[in-house]
Amino acid sequence: MLSRRHLLQGLLVGSLAACKRSPPAPELPSWPRTRTYDGVEMIELFPHDATPDAPLIVAIHGRGDRPDRWVDDWKQFPAKAQIALPRAFDGSGTGYSWFEFVDGMTDEQFGAAVGAAESRLWNGILKLAGTRKVIVTGFSQGGILSFAMASRHPDVVSHAFPCSGSCPGPLLPQNKAKAAPILAFHGTDDDVLQIRWAREAVHAFQEQGDEAVLKEYPGLGHHMSAAMHQDLWNAIVKVLPA
Repeated sequence: MLSRRHLLQGLLVGSLAACKRSPPAPELPSWPRTRTYDGVEMIELFPHDATPDAPLIVAIHGRGDRPDRWVDDWKQFPAKAQIALPRAFDGSGTGYSWFEFVDGMTDEQFGAAVGAAESRLWNGILKLAGTRKVIVTGFSQGGILSFAMASRHPDVVSHAFPCSGSCPGPLLPQNKAKAAPILAFHGTDDDVLQIRWAREAVHAFQEQGDEAVLKEYPGLGHHMSAAMHQDLWNAIVKVLPA
């Protein structure tokens, strides 16, 4: 029979051995995977062995596009992060659209359409993010939504990187309201969403005392060049949490 002393020694040795064991490695998700958050379908990527608690980047496609067309590109993102590619709500050609824009719309009507889409998308993003900050980016309609999120949710959006977008007047910050930092990208020859709209939006944020910068690409139309793409990724990597 073990004595009390031998029993205590055994318990002590077992406890020390347990303390020396390495914690289990976090389980890595299989990806790409598709999940729905509060009615918003998202394709999720986890490059560089990222886990679901990694920094979150939400990349929002434009009108007529779809998130699955972005998967191969965002798989190559050069840092550890969770990438979420949401799918827009309405069909548009072979893709989808976030909101409708009709010729003759007033700024108030356009702002209402964008605001409704942003609110619906934001509910899903917030569900996915949990307590994490969010980096948002997007092209065209996705760029417009990125501007709106920077204005509406500076407590959760850490940075916004709109590409070829702008922001309706009703969604711009007012009365010196805080907005998330913005670095926007836009081609000077964009004939779909003219660069003057991006310039005016960035200037409006600046007038409220918010951090907003526009990087222009001479001769570029309504698409992302290799240079814009690389500048976008470099900018995102620069602001990722250490």
